[in-house]
Amino acid sequence: MTTLEAESKGLPPQEKETIKSVSIPNAKVIEGNVHYIVQVQGSFNAWCVLKRYSHFEEAHKEFVDCFKNSFPQGAVFPPKKLKFFQSHTSPEFVEERRVLLENYLRKLVAVKNLAKHSVLMGFLTKGKQKLEIKEKDEEMPEDVEITDISIPTTRVMSDHVLYQIDLVNERKRKTYSKWTVLKRFTQIWEMDQKLRASLADDPDKLATLPPAPQRKAKLLHDHMDPSFIESRRILLQNYLKKIIKCHVAIRSLIVLEFLGVQ
Repeated sequence: MTTLEAESKGLPPQEKETIKSVSIPNAKVIEGNVHYIVQVQGSFNAWCVLKRYSHFEEAHKEFVDCFKNSFPQGAVFPPKKLKFFQSHTSPEFVEERRVLLENYLRKLVAVKNLAKHSVLMGFLTKGKQKLEIKEKDEEMPEDVEITDISIPTTRVMSDHVLYQIDLVNERKRKTYSKWTVLKRFTQIWEMDQKLRASLADDPDKLATLPPAPQRKAKLLHDHMDPSFIESRRILLQNYLKKIIKCHVAIRSLIVLEFLGVQ
């Protein structure tokens, strides 16, 4: 469709469109391949596209070449992994890659000049489909002790990394509504394992928990590498946000005590 044809039908010409926000809320397996559902909000309308990891990989090379010095820090692209070591369709693998790809796209879109760049626009409009209207997320119950959680930064020590977990309970007085805890990855992983063990006799409740954070062998990964630390921060934040939205987890003393709820 030409620009004149688009404008005659009341549609905004693509060169005037700017990406306002982007998310990857889910993924689905089609004929054995994982397709990530990318939802895009533009200046004039919203749509979605289905992308495989290989599409992202090809686009990333083009982005790096086009954007050069404008390429944003923190836009860590998840590296390719061999299927020999792990199934690329397992829920844990798909969720980890989904979160990292979403963060990657959001870092690009956050840069004003890139959000309207023809190369990024082309990637996010090729194969565009109508966006299905999603029901609003269920509101959190009134009696929960944590209403928001984030990991905004990390503290790199001599031989380990501490993740700064900021917590909010907007229903408390301002003086007591925010607090912070510092945790190593191992501590978060052990909390998750303890929580799962406590639900071992109740498979229905156990099934409501989000996928556990994945351990990475130090033999294969440099745990002090900045890109590794940033990726792990993003993944842990996603995990904890899902934990506090899980009705079973947010009422567990194991979780509450771990997160410093008094």
